[in-house]
Amino acid sequence: MKFRKMAVMTAAMTMLASGVAFAGDVTWWTPNFNEARAREIVAKFEKANPDVKVKLEITTSDGLPQRVLTALQSGAAPEVIDVQHAWINGYAQNDLVLPVDDVLKDRDDYIPAALDYATWNNKLWGIPYRIETHAIIYNKGAFKDAGLDPNKPPQTWDELVAAAKALSKGKMSGFGITGGGEMGNTIFRSLPFIWMNGGDMISADGKKALVNQPAAVAAVKFYTDFFKNKQAPASTLENDGTALRRLFIAETVAAYQSGQFDIASIKKENPKIDIGVMQIPHPADKKTAALLGGWSFVIPKSAKNPTDAKKLVGFLAEAENQGALTDTFPARKSAMSLPRFSDPILTVFKEMLPYGRAVPNNKNWVQITQAYFDGIQRILLGDEDVQKSMDGAAKDIQALLDQK
Repeated sequence: MKFRKMAVMTAAMTMLASGVAFAGDVTWWTPNFNEARAREIVAKFEKANPDVKVKLEITTSDGLPQRVLTALQSGAAPEVIDVQHAWINGYAQNDLVLPVDDVLKDRDDYIPAALDYATWNNKLWGIPYRIETHAIIYNKGAFKDAGLDPNKPPQTWDELVAAAKALSKGKMSGFGITGGGEMGNTIFRSLPFIWMNGGDMISADGKKALVNQPAAVAAVKFYTDFFKNKQAPASTLENDGTALRRLFIAETVAAYQSGQFDIASIKKENPKIDIGVMQIPHPADKKTAALLGGWSFVIPKSAKNPTDAKKLVGFLAEAENQGALTDTFPARKSAMSLPRFSDPILTVFKEMLPYGRAVPNNKNWVQITQAYFDGIQRILLGDEDVQKSMDGAAKDIQALLDQK
């Protein structure tokens, strides 16, 4: 009998060491910006579902696309992962995640574009909970000091360039751009300029790279010239969105592109800044554009406990919990009516939502954006001019598009 007990204990220890999950265990990867809210929701879930134990693992944005992809491909993924909408189609087309149509409730309550992101082959592969577009956050005091009217912010590209030039004096940079950190930061901020100028990264049918065509090249030049002309911080090649927020709080960046999730931190860390928010300026006689981004929950195909994973995702997708978890806008319309989304400073961010676009559905989208991001960095480093760099990016992207 003693030997039998020892054998059972040894087998159990072996299973734990090998990472095998037991029934009722769910591991959830969520980004660090969600941590405090996620812990509160987990406590609520476990109280309502005492037979399920959730292990929360906190991720960081730098290197996250590759970390998630590696976990999915290795077969050693957790039960639930928060991923950006744009990554989901690639996972679905490569058979790395489970369909979740049976988890979705109240389909008509969701912003349609959010569900479109997660749909492939007439199946839903992720449950969206957060949507967002960017606007431009600016320091009204800095505008006044530069002789600009803070109540009449730039509306066109030419006006933004002129304002950035006027604002760039002393320690102040007029307009901050990203060029480092997780590549999604730069995709989110630069791709809309390509769109509003009539260009794109790839063709609608996914067969041709377009990032080296005139409309795209002009937009990339517009974006990177803020750094070249010393109107963006010297640290641009290292800066991600968080770095720009810190520079804005330190009053060394007068304006930068970001989401409403930055507002609370700015108010808390430097309450004397008079914050303004404007729509993203556009070329004359053209409309603005934004990338409709956000996050969804996916369940890896290799999840060891998909049943309880679906139970957790269904709970997280409830309108009240969606509204509590996101620090931008929820993907469910009913959650938008929660009091925290009625703050007047969110008005412009809401106005940008109709201009938001989804990125193309392509199984190699993460690698495509990496090729583009590498091209942006070559320009910022001064290694190549815009046309040559985008020609190189287009060559790499075309090779990905030609893969069968």
